[in-house]
Amino acid sequence: MRVLVVDDDAAKTAAIVTAIESSLGGVRERGITVANTLSNAMRVLGEISFDLIILDLMLPYLPDGAADSRAGLELLRQLRSVEGKNRTTSVIGISAFPEEVAAYRDKFDELGVLITTFDDKGAWSRALLRVLENVSAKGDPRTDLDFLVICALEEERQGFEFTSLNKISEVVVGGLNVHYVRLPGEREYFGGIVRLSQMGLVASTYETAWALNVFRVKVLCMSGICAGFSKEVNLGQIVVGSPAWEYQAGKWSKNGFEIAPTQIPLKSQTRAIIDHVFSRDGFVQQLESRIDAGHRRPSLQSKPTLAPFVTGSAVMADAKRLEHIEKQHRKVAALDMETFGLYFVAHEAPAGLQHYFSAKCVVDLADSDKDDDLHHYGSSVAARATEALLLELLKGS
Repeated sequence: MRVLVVDDDAAKTAAIVTAIESSLGGVRERGITVANTLSNAMRVLGEISFDLIILDLMLPYLPDGAADSRAGLELLRQLRSVEGKNRTTSVIGISAFPEEVAAYRDKFDELGVLITTFDDKGAWSRALLRVLENVSAKGDPRTDLDFLVICALEEERQGFEFTSLNKISEVVVGGLNVHYVRLPGEREYFGGIVRLSQMGLVASTYETAWALNVFRVKVLCMSGICAGFSKEVNLGQIVVGSPAWEYQAGKWSKNGFEIAPTQIPLKSQTRAIIDHVFSRDGFVQQLESRIDAGHRRPSLQSKPTLAPFVTGSAVMADAKRLEHIEKQHRKVAALDMETFGLYFVAHEAPAGLQHYFSAKCVVDLADSDKDDDLHHYGSSVAARATEALLLELLKGS
């Protein structure tokens, strides 16, 4: 649920936020936005669709301006009279001035909006609770997130410690292991990082699908490590898959294995934005800028790439099996156990999901020389790349 609190009194705002948190519990309070002037509120209302607006009467029109008792009603009238994202959004008025409540009650009633007095008797919080219950009952029960990142391993999620994402809390939501985070950008974006219960295509598909039942997201992505094909990529290189498919899909016959893959590409707009980010001068150096110097790095820095990506249910460390997969696409670049699961779910998801992608760092070449030396580097660089892509994909959202 997204809630906008329009109020210039910090103490009152804090009390309202606490009441919302107590009512909604868990994570939903993270959808709260605060605007302390009429001009700020109008800007936010033009950018974001809210489920509930909590409106003060006495507001300054501009920053550092004096509060005016007409401002709250004026904002409400504009909201109801102008076509926009929030014309039909539920509103409740809460004012600390009983005389203003009495003076404006009839006008709020005409617009179908409840108005109540903020005091220590608690009537305002009970009124707010009823409104929240009504909004929750008629609205989408999913929690709004700007972005959701899926990681197969805890080590991959720990890579985000080297990014600008600020962890808010660690919770279990609907059986999902979630870290809630904020990402500073054009505005402060709110998201989550889910760590799968186990590696693999089945877990990736099921838990990603379940996550989209729990959360309503704009950008869905995966971050982590993968194997690479030495003809196409180098150790330490970031690969964003497009298309992605399951290399095991098909039929075994007397003539061998007959592949029948479902290949899922990125959306064209997503691909164009990612390609633009990867073309920036110094992007690889930017990715490495916050990585611990004490951990092993690849000997060669390689530009991130958009390339064909395959997924299967087993770790690959056999040259003959690798040759079999290479025959499926002459430019196949990387291999993991989860990416196609996310792509399949995202491709089949209902409208509302704007972008999806998987950004993974090559830490081995799917041969007998597998080791864990590059896992820390790969997890961290993949997280840094994911952060950069999220910031670009979320612009204007």
